[in-house]
Amino acid sequence: MANLGQMPRPEADRFMGKRKLFLVPNYVFPPGMPEEAEKLAERYWSEVRDHVQNLERSLGPVRHVFHEMLYEQGDEGMKLIEAMNPLGCNFVRTLCSSSATLQVTEDRSTVEENMDWQRCISVGLMSQKVATLAMDGLEETTQKRYENIGARIDETLKEDDNGILFIREDHRVQFPSDIQVFYVAPPGLDAIKRWMNQQRRSFSQPPAQEGPEETQEAASENVPETAPESKGEES
Repeated sequence: MANLGQMPRPEADRFMGKRKLFLVPNYVFPPGMPEEAEKLAERYWSEVRDHVQNLERSLGPVRHVFHEMLYEQGDEGMKLIEAMNPLGCNFVRTLCSSSATLQVTEDRSTVEENMDWQRCISVGLMSQKVATLAMDGLEETTQKRYENIGARIDETLKEDDNGILFIREDHRVQFPSDIQVFYVAPPGLDAIKRWMNQQRRSFSQPPAQEGPEETQEAASENVPETAPESKGEES
């Protein structure tokens, strides 16, 4: 992947006439996320906007916007992005109100099948046979999705075209060799990763065990003053 930033004119000239793709890691937080996470996400998308604008000043404006799991164009496509990626949606909308067009990125039936397999797995399957079937289905449709994304980008980007793709960082899309990919990784990306790793570690650690004296003391503090002395675990 090419270096990121506002390039000197001679270096930028190396990419004239070539197809270029700005790749933005897509970090989506669910509704009701902690205030700390929301601030990190807002910082990240602000930095993404600044970095992409620097690239546009050097390499030309973005003409095509691609987004994972997007199977509609125009207003309907923007509604999908707003539902999937509420914090990143404003930047996508800004691009599309300027020089870019929102592009159908994926096949709807494949996306829906992929999501259904994910739902099956998330409910917890008792049968090993069914679980294997669901995992195989998920892997197959995920790979098909990535192939479709690569094909759509290849079909859409013409000579000297600039596109931008919003997709999860661990994707497996294979881009044509003649497309120059610019990876957008502002400092806010590392901050989000650190926060997510901290959350995972906190969830994986068992709660601290209280000692006998601490347990007895805590229990006595919870007993009303007028209550008789408790015995054992009775309240």
